[in-house]
Amino acid sequence: MTEGGERDGSTDTADSVAEERFRGETRRFLEAALPRKGEASRSDASGVERARVYQRQLAAAGLAGLTWPVEYGGRGLPHRFQRIFDQEAAAFRLPPRALEVGLGMCGPTILAHATHEQKLTHIPPLLRGDHVWCELFSEPGAGSDLAGIQTRALRDGDVWVLYGQKLWTSGAQHSDYAACLARTDADRPKRDGITMLIVDMRARGITVRPLRQMTGDAHFNEVYLDGVRVPVDQALGETNGGWRVARTMLAFERQALGGMGSGGGGRGGFAAMVAEARERQRADRAEVRQRLADQRIRQMVLRHLSGYLAAKRSAGQAHGGEASLLKLAMARLVQDTAEVAVEVAGMGAVAWSASDADGGRWSAQLLSAQSASIGGGTNEIVRNVIAERILGLPRDAETDLDIPFRELRVGTRREP
Repeated sequence: MTEGGERDGSTDTADSVAEERFRGETRRFLEAALPRKGEASRSDASGVERARVYQRQLAAAGLAGLTWPVEYGGRGLPHRFQRIFDQEAAAFRLPPRALEVGLGMCGPTILAHATHEQKLTHIPPLLRGDHVWCELFSEPGAGSDLAGIQTRALRDGDVWVLYGQKLWTSGAQHSDYAACLARTDADRPKRDGITMLIVDMRARGITVRPLRQMTGDAHFNEVYLDGVRVPVDQALGETNGGWRVARTMLAFERQALGGMGSGGGGRGGFAAMVAEARERQRADRAEVRQRLADQRIRQMVLRHLSGYLAAKRSAGQAHGGEASLLKLAMARLVQDTAEVAVEVAGMGAVAWSASDADGGRWSAQLLSAQSASIGGGTNEIVRNVIAERILGLPRDAETDLDIPFRELRVGTRREP
């Protein structure tokens, strides 16, 4: 880099050579590990197991955690190498993102707030696909008002003992570990008495019950915590400092959700939607082509925005407001794309042959897309975050910020 800020020519050349070498490495890996789009899947395993196998292959090839520190199992590369990998991977049938909560949300938060020992314990097996993670955040009376959680963590010597109920926990039935928000001091104001704890999901006292969705799937769960013992040294961040850790994780969650939406089509996928239009001889209709073009443009804008924000975060320049912008754009795109897919499929979206394994994908996509406006914070909540942190508008008035939690009537509590 010169004094005027321009890149030195030799540096540019070295970077280009390294990037092309990495691109070739990525292509060879993907060709060996995955089918291309349009090809049949090479595995009949469940989505979670396929995601685990793929993650193990990534780790064995040195392609897991490309931007994560080398000392914890990552590659330690600049974010542009992740963009190169994503560009090449776009041509292949990637497995379901069943490990995304760990890789996109919990893992980055651990890197940001955990002790060195916690990172050594949890990051390498996460990158190897050995451990699946979930978030124990929302509760029956604490969703949008997350600071109103009532799950209690009582100190008993060198352990915390957890009692409470969590709701809408994605992938809890498959998870090995959880990042759990619990109230450790009810005498403090509601945002000051919370601690983030790393919980072993196989511990005694944990009950996981599925929540059936209108698609017929059971992706979400309710989780009961009845005397679950968590070592004190498994606090993520400072005791009673969990609200700061939670905000970090929510920012990563919204960024990860925004990145997932840049695929633009859920189960069906954009390419499948175009193929459907051609098969039904609707691809030449001006209104259909316009709708498809609009969705593709929005998909590409979201993909570039996701990469841009990820690069800023890697450089320590991003914040939660930008991640909320990405999540809001994703939610709107996913729902609009589902509606376009149903329009393209016509009657085929609601009636299909029993022998057609993919026949219900468009109706399933439409039904599942509705959750995009809730996951990672409701659209209303993220609009507030955008208004306050990006646009600089006044915050909503909050009258309970300095009141001890035990004196509040919040959530499902009828009496303080």
